[in-house]
This record gives sequence, C-alpha cells and structure tokens, in this order.
Amino acid sequence: MEYDKSIVNRLKRIEGQIKGVLNMIEQNKECRDVITQLSASRNANDRAIGLIASKNLEQCVR
Repeated sequence: MEYDKSIVNRLKRIEGQIKGVLNMIEQNKECRDVITQLSASRNANDRAIGLIASKNLEQCVR
C-alpha cells in the first residue's frame, strides 16, 4: 500500500504528542494533565488507524 503524505504527517504529530507526554512525566506534571495528553494521542492514533484501514478497504474493493 502506498501511504499518503497526510498520513505520515499525522503520525509525526502523534510522535510529537508522545514526546510531549514523556517530557511532562520527566517534569513531574500533574497526573490529570498527563492523562489528558495521553488520551489525545490515543484518539489521534485511533483516527490514523481508521484512515489507513479505510484507504486499504477502498483499494481492495477496486
């Protein structure tokens, strides 16, 4: 499967979110803030999975 540049960019943003969470943990930020950011990265990851899966299904149907 050929991956669109938008998917790569989306995954790079998720990578940045995870690095941000690691920095928050290293800085001993509040648990609520860390969980909020982890939840945001999980949602972004779920959207990326959905996008990749839907593109793959589209190719299989064709």
